[in-house]
Amino acid sequence: MTHTEDPHPLEDGPFQDYRWPVLRAVPFGQHRAPAERSFLDVFESRRSARAMTSASLEALVAVLRLALVPRFWKDGDPLRRSRRPALSAGALHPISVLLFAGVAVYRVNAEESLLEELHVPPELRANWVSKCKQLLPAADGAFIVLIADRARPNAAYEYSASLVWRDAGALLQTLALAAESCGLGFCPLGILGSEVVDGLPGTNQLLAVGAAAIGLST
Repeated sequence: MTHTEDPHPLEDGPFQDYRWPVLRAVPFGQHRAPAERSFLDVFESRRSARAMTSASLEALVAVLRLALVPRFWKDGDPLRRSRRPALSAGALHPISVLLFAGVAVYRVNAEESLLEELHVPPELRANWVSKCKQLLPAADGAFIVLIADRARPNAAYEYSASLVWRDAGALLQTLALAAESCGLGFCPLGILGSEVVDGLPGTNQLLAVGAAAIGLST
C-alpha cells in the first residue's frame, strides 16, 4: 500500500500566478440576488439535473458570482487569502472556473468580478463540449471546468496536492447549491478536463480537477 504524505504548512514562499491567455475582460454587470429561500429548502431541493437547455449568460454569472466572489480579504497577505462560501485550505482558493458558453470560453475572475474571454483553439472548445455531451446527451447547457493553479498552494504547503483535490470537491458542492438557489440545474461530470489544460500555453503549474454542466433544467 502506498501512502500520500500529509500536507505541512510552510513559511509563505514566493510564487508566480499563471498568466491566462485573455482576449478581453467583461465586468459581471449589475448584481441581482436570487429570490430568498431558506437554506434548508435549497439544501433539500438540490438534485443533479441531467437534462437541461441553455441559460442566459447573465443567469450563469449570477450563480458563479454567488459561489465564487470573495466576501473578505486578509489585509496585507502576500498569498491573497480570502473568505468565500466554499471551503479552501489556508483560505487560498486556488481554483479557477472556466465557462464554456456558446462559442466563447471564459475564465471567471472572481477576485475582480470579471469574465475573461480566453484565446482557446476552436477545435479544443468543440472537442471538449462534445466529450461533455457524450456523458450527458440531454444537457444542452453550458459546461464548466475547474482548473487549479498550484503556485500558491505550493508556496504555502509542502505536499499540497491533497488539499487542492479537497478544495475541488468543496467547490463543486458550493456551485451545486448556488445553482439550486438561483433556479438552475447543475450536474457534476465524471471527467477532469485535462484536455483543456493541455490546450492552454505554458500550463506546467495548472491541474484540471473537475467539470460540470449547468443550465435550465427541463
